[in-house]
Amino acid sequence: MPRHQCGNDKCRRIHRMLPDILTPFKHYNEETISGVLDDIVTPEDEDSETCPSEDTMILPLLDENLDPASAHELRISIAEKNDISERTVRRYVSTYREKGFDGLKPAERTYYSKDNKPENYDELLEDAIQLRREVPRRSVEQIILILESEGKVAPGVLKRSTMQRHLFNVGFGASHMDVYSDARKNSSKRFCKPHRMMLIQGDIKYGPKLPIGKNGAMVQTYLSSAIDDHSRFILASEFYDNQEERIVEDTFRKAILKYGRFDKCYFDNGSQYVAKQLKLSLALRKQRPKRYVHLMN
Repeated sequence: MPRHQCGNDKCRRIHRMLPDILTPFKHYNEETISGVLDDIVTPEDEDSETCPSEDTMILPLLDENLDPASAHELRISIAEKNDISERTVRRYVSTYREKGFDGLKPAERTYYSKDNKPENYDELLEDAIQLRREVPRRSVEQIILILESEGKVAPGVLKRSTMQRHLFNVGFGASHMDVYSDARKNSSKRFCKPHRMMLIQGDIKYGPKLPIGKNGAMVQTYLSSAIDDHSRFILASEFYDNQEERIVEDTFRKAILKYGRFDKCYFDNGSQYVAKQLKLSLALRKQRPKRYVHLMN
């Protein structure tokens, strides 16, 4: 069941949200509850005992003619019937005799703001998320210690409970990280070369249509990109108005001129990537294009 904090300033408690298939249990009927809310039914209605309060529960114990033994047995019976302790029943009776019906009402709770966060707390939270991502088993205390040692926050400003609550709210709590870790273990391993420029990957994606044609005609654009497999760094990426072989050659030419030669490249079987001109260009640069099916030397 989902839990939410009550929006009533006098309550602010955590309540469970019942699904549609369940209905809350009501000890009193709708007429009685409406009567209490409209001040029609009051604690003075002792004959009907319809006031939903501890007053009706302890009413038999208010009899002055009860001897101590009978009162004790009656308290035990009331406690078992209402699933409370006998000591609680005695406290109800004592409070009622001392303060009346108002003494049985729940005391209003005063909330104080203890969450005195620094002005750059959002930046600190982002740094904490990054630290948790780097090492999922890193504790909140270690994260705070790292932030303090780097001079991003003064010692003692960040509280463990506050940081832990905010990390949990954004999905980086300890329980979340355990789930992510289990998912990684059960899923297939990520393919990644051990060093940069050992393998680059190329692909073409559809871009937006732009009014760059004749007389402002809409033309479909295509994004040709090349990324390094190890670092996932984008080596070259540019939009073109076609998806011919020359845009792939231009993309890899810019990548080589800017970042140097690579060992292998990974393509799909698109006509742009299997063109003879591209094979010849890569061969002259001593590159080895790798397709999904086989390796071309």
